[in-house]
Order: sequence, then C-alpha cells, then structure tokens
Amino acid sequence: MHKSDLTILFSVILLLFSSCEKKESFDSIEILGHAGNGLSSANSLYHDNTLESIQLALLTDGCDGVEVDVRMSADHTLWLYHDTELESETNGTGCVSLSSDSYLSSLHYTTIDKESLIRLTDIPKDYLVNKKVYIDARPSESCTNSIIDLNAFVNQLIAFRSACLPTTEIIVESNDVNWESALSANGFTTIKFITDFSQYASVDDNFATVDVIVSTNATLTKDNIALIHADGREVILFGIRSVKSTREAYSKHPNGILADNLRTAIIEKR
Repeated sequence: MHKSDLTILFSVILLLFSSCEKKESFDSIEILGHAGNGLSSANSLYHDNTLESIQLALLTDGCDGVEVDVRMSADHTLWLYHDTELESETNGTGCVSLSSDSYLSSLHYTTIDKESLIRLTDIPKDYLVNKKVYIDARPSESCTNSIIDLNAFVNQLIAFRSACLPTTEIIVESNDVNWESALSANGFTTIKFITDFSQYASVDDNFATVDVIVSTNATLTKDNIALIHADGREVILFGIRSVKSTREAYSKHPNGILADNLRTAIIEKR
C-alpha cells in the first residue's frame, strides 16, 4: 500500500471516529430573552422591556420565554421598567411608584424608535403559549425609600397569570422574605438572586420555599450548580453575551440562561 493510500485511510478512520463521538447535549437548557431581546446590548434592535423587544424574542425560534422587570404604579398597575428613575431612560421624570397610569402611558424611551412604556398585561397572551415569563419584581423604590404594597402587587400578578393560558409558566424573583413567602403561598415558582455562592448556605434558613437560584455566569461553577440541583432547586444564569461566555454557561448545565444575545445563545445550543 502506498503512503498516499495509508494517509487517505487514516483520514477516513479519523473522520469516522469523530462522527461517532457523542456531542454534549444542551437540549434541556432553556433560553430566556433578558428583558425581551437583551438588556443594554448593542445586539438588541429595540429598547429592553418594550413590546417590540418582547415580541421579537418570543417570535424567535428557539427562545423559551422572556425575563421582564416589573414595577407598580401609583394606581397599582404593573409596568415594565428596569431603572429606578424615569429620566434615566425616558422623556419623563420621577419614579414609577409615584406616577399615574395616564402619565406613564404618555412616556416613551429616548431611543430612535421612541418605544412606549408598557404594562405587564400589554404582552400578547397568544405569544406566551408554551412559554415562560420570568418576572423580576421590585418590592421597593430606592428613589423614595418606600416599600411597595405587597398584597396589591401579588393580586396584580395573580390577575396576569389568570389571563394567560395554562401552558404559560410564571416565575417570580424577589429578594424580600415576606414577598417570597406570599408569592410561594399563591402558587408562584419563586426565584432567589445570589451574588456569591457562599450566600446559598442561608437560603434554607430564610428562603426555604425558593424553587430557583439565579446568579451571574461568573459567580457559579459547574460544581456549585450540581450542589444546588442536589437540593432539588433549579439554576438560571445571566451575564451572558459573547460566544465564549455562552459556551461556558452551557457547559455548567444550568436549567436556563438569560440571554442578551439570543442569536448566539440559540446557535451555540445546537
């Protein structure tokens, strides 16, 4: 047999061996659009927490749901807004909690598209069929040093859940003990945010009914996540934008990720 024939044979064997290697599967990891189609990301076509951004994410094949930031107005209506003060992102001033619904309805973001602020109930329910909605509930307003009415907030969440089809899963994050207890008592899947794995040790003492732990990709290791899974809790990672960080997050096998770049997250999952 000639050297060239041996080379070809060897190449074929390597090719067959490579094709038989089992690729690591990430099928079970859910992809949630962070604040719609991404939070403060250059890849986002629309401002975060807007109807346009949320619709774009939910209509993207491979997206399992969205995360949204929710605050309650002076009229006890739930609005989507991330920052503390309205002037930081919109043509308005003040705080959501001190603003009326009519005032908030008149505002828009200071972007090229001038997207409007929206209520939680403005999200089309037919877009949420078989999807997950991760609600980052804000129990306090730092600009007024005030605590939001817990009962009113929870009642609004219950009304939103009732308006959705049964196949829509609502999960809620709140780092207040009383809020977590109330949300859990009303049948919501609850989330606790930790900034360091050492904080997880106190979860059973203060947030025993929490179902999901959320943290940044840089904070939790694969072993950390395995320990949380062993306690029967799920894990969601965020702070994921680049191809490298997306691959790293997937390799840790969380239950889900909050993606700021949906396209990258979907491509790297396949």
